[in-house]
Amino acid sequence: MIGWFITRLLMLVILASFERFVVGDVFYYHQKISALFTVGLDRTLFEYPTPVVWILWLPYGASFGNRVGYLVAFVIFMLVLDALFTYALWRATGRRHNTAIDFWLIFVPLIGPLSYLRFDMLPAVLAGGALLAARRKPWVTGALTGLGAAIKLWPALLIGAFLSYRADRRQAGITFVIVGFGLALISLIFGGWARLISPLTWQSNRGLQIESIWATPLMLARAVRPEHWLVDISQYQAYEIFGPGVATWITISNVATVLGLVLIILLTVRAFRYDGSTPVAIGFVIVATVAIMTITNKTLSPQYLLWLGGPMAGLLVLRPHASPEEQTQINRMAGQLLVLALLTQLVYPLFYDGYLGRQGGMMIILSTIVTAVRNIALMFFTVESCWLAWRMLAAPARDRTALTHQE
Repeated sequence: MIGWFITRLLMLVILASFERFVVGDVFYYHQKISALFTVGLDRTLFEYPTPVVWILWLPYGASFGNRVGYLVAFVIFMLVLDALFTYALWRATGRRHNTAIDFWLIFVPLIGPLSYLRFDMLPAVLAGGALLAARRKPWVTGALTGLGAAIKLWPALLIGAFLSYRADRRQAGITFVIVGFGLALISLIFGGWARLISPLTWQSNRGLQIESIWATPLMLARAVRPEHWLVDISQYQAYEIFGPGVATWITISNVATVLGLVLIILLTVRAFRYDGSTPVAIGFVIVATVAIMTITNKTLSPQYLLWLGGPMAGLLVLRPHASPEEQTQINRMAGQLLVLALLTQLVYPLFYDGYLGRQGGMMIILSTIVTAVRNIALMFFTVESCWLAWRMLAAPARDRTALTHQE
């Protein structure tokens, strides 16, 4: 597809010309994988689930351990995932040009080259692919969701919505258990219990990341009175804020996370009550679930916005099966997400030096305002997606077989 090649080539040009400094995490992966055979699996990348180590070894093996080669292989790996998902969208839309494809072609470049320099493209594609396969190949949905849960944990929260349609329950449930729990068992055998739960321990011990929703009030205050707060990179490889009020906002974030989980459960129960309702309603539940997990966390790395892009593209595939009102709502939410993607690239990497305080004057103010606007807009996006999901779940089911007959 010409559009894919042009937009992706443009991203690589931007990476080589303006945003080369965002490659740091890839070299961090290389360093940790290089140490794998020295320190052992239980002491390598323990902030990530064990299957991630095996996945990150693939570009290492392909590049024979070469540092620059690892970077090239990693980017190619992400490009392949992106291309496969674009192809899946094209297949799901009957091999025709579609709004879903346009959205994905635009969304990824708006996030920027960062899309190919973190492995969050993988869970985004898995979540989007799971939604594409629902109602047609539920066993694929279960397998993709199980794989997503094994590498990033949060996709496990999606399986409830996918299981809500009675006809799909058995196939999706079985493959989810086989893949998800199977990988967990293999991780336990090779890495031990401490390594299995280390991502949860790591996450719970982290501080308040400066890009997160909950750091926004303190970062706004810091822009005016920087002497009261310190922004520095922590032992968790992220920039965090330290100073008055941090502990309070972390507590608020923890409470919000619990409330967010309760809301996800309520949406899932409502989906079961209406036997899965319509595919569009379930699509909105998936988007809402991902959005809830994104905003309630005390960490909100820029690449997390990719998580929303995959399901939103999948939801756009379902757009022809929606009512005119639902089609308008899908278009509006997709448009909002494109704006959020652009703001995210402004937050990181374009304005990030100002946000860190490395650039004085108006750049501190401007970068802080842009981040605050992005975070507020993301909160509104989440609230609206939850409201639409709740409403649509009770809507009368139209043609449940429409997707089954679609190529």
